[in-house]
Amino acid sequence: MTPQLLHNLHIIDPFGEREFLDRVSIVIEDGLIKFVGRGYSHVGFEGQILDMQGKTVLPGMINAHTHLYSTLAMGMPAPQNDPGNFTEILKEIWWKLDLGLDQASTKASFEAGLLDCLQNGTTTVIDHHASPNFIDGSLDLLAKTAETFGVNISICLECSDRNGTANFCDTLAENLKAIEQFGSDPYVAPLLGLHASFTLSDKSLRSISDHLKKLPNSGIHIHVAEDLADEQDAQSRGFKSVIQRLDHFNLLNQHSLIVHGIYITREDRQTLLKRGCTLIHNPSSNANNRVGILESEIIEALHAGLGTDGMQNNMLREAKEGSLIRSAKSSSQIDYLKLLFKNNPDIAVKTFGRLIGHIEEGAQADLLFYDYDPRTEIHEQNFAGHLLYGLGKPCDVMTRGQFRIRNTILVDIDITRIHENSRNQSTRLWNKMLEQGR
Repeated sequence: MTPQLLHNLHIIDPFGEREFLDRVSIVIEDGLIKFVGRGYSHVGFEGQILDMQGKTVLPGMINAHTHLYSTLAMGMPAPQNDPGNFTEILKEIWWKLDLGLDQASTKASFEAGLLDCLQNGTTTVIDHHASPNFIDGSLDLLAKTAETFGVNISICLECSDRNGTANFCDTLAENLKAIEQFGSDPYVAPLLGLHASFTLSDKSLRSISDHLKKLPNSGIHIHVAEDLADEQDAQSRGFKSVIQRLDHFNLLNQHSLIVHGIYITREDRQTLLKRGCTLIHNPSSNANNRVGILESEIIEALHAGLGTDGMQNNMLREAKEGSLIRSAKSSSQIDYLKLLFKNNPDIAVKTFGRLIGHIEEGAQADLLFYDYDPRTEIHEQNFAGHLLYGLGKPCDVMTRGQFRIRNTILVDIDITRIHENSRNQSTRLWNKMLEQGR
């Protein structure tokens, strides 16, 4: 790969080594950042020199938990039976959607979803997939689709008993196959997916645990205590909480991603800290499902990451909405930019095993460029307000040192084909969902 010298840039790297720099250069070699700063000489540089014309550059953003399979949900018909609680929302909407997915609609979801990620500056995605009628090869398809977009992807397929024993076994087998296939891939991080405690029997958890013991470098990716129903189920099985149930089966380790956690207790928090687990907070989804607000104390104690739970792919908007939701409902505030630009990069390092999410020497060259002409002064003390309320979409997106979007134009990506196909597949999927309700 030809070395690149990008100059005439303004850098914003929140919680990085250097958070705010004016009129600087970035040198990229072999997909990695080799130099950041002022005064780099152009003389004798053997590579491509690009004048970035005063653009503002941010590190590529990370979505710590999402569902690309829900990409085709936007605008879908309302459920035929109006759900009255969280469990009914799952049954009437999301479990009908995932049952309707086949290979063609799953691929359309992946392509359209990852395209939207790039356009919104999300260059690393930790995904939690579900397609009970398309299991074999689904994670391979996701990994290969992500590669065409140059996106770092963490993959897993949710195991659940809700579709029967054979389906559970097939789903577990797909996870194990992906862990073996992609365990050494630098851009793919396979995990072992579980839906939630309340859809898994003790027998199934024991089976997962037996396999996990043989996989010292892997962990689970699971929804936990998103609604009180999950906790009540664990208690009905003789456990104090969901976390205590998972711990009983030795499913919690330093690679595990615990999602939501709204109803976890202080004892649960200590267990998660002891096991080294990572908690992911999803504010817009929690508000949409009306399940409650994760306690600020839990977020801060566990250094929680920020995800969207499939609600959107714009991480700056998720951070802003999280701030506004908490402002309306709680007197205790959280710095959502810290979750996005500090905690999420820490999670990416832990998940992928290398530096992602900052603009510094040695980091992967995932960069977002904004043609931003602020209406108020921007400086080191106030850039947070500009990030949350000023920036739009990036005009250029680079991953691994290659431009994927250049001057708002997608590079080697056929947006017309992707969107035409996703519209056609969404119609097929919605019709399948309607047929399930008859």
